[in-house]
Amino acid sequence: FRKIRDHENNTGWIHISQLSKKKAAINIHDEQLIFNKPSIYSKPTAVIKKGRLCKIQKCREQWCKIKVDKFTGWVKKESLWGLL
Repeated sequence: FRKIRDHENNTGWIHISQLSKKKAAINIHDEQLIFNKPSIYSKPTAVIKKGRLCKIQKCREQWCKIKVDKFTGWVKKESLWGLL
């Protein structure tokens, strides 16, 4: 078993077989833009709502490349909860 804590600070225990090794995070900002490149000056490709689960593809210093449904792009790390 592993002890987990969610984005609302709830804690609990879950069996390791129920956990995924794939990296994911939750968007914590309303109407978060996903950008084509890791820059606020690049073209926005989509908007995601608060609480949306994002699959992490890779991260740099301040940006992470994410995938949400059919959309892929970059968001600032500060807008994601669950990154280590």
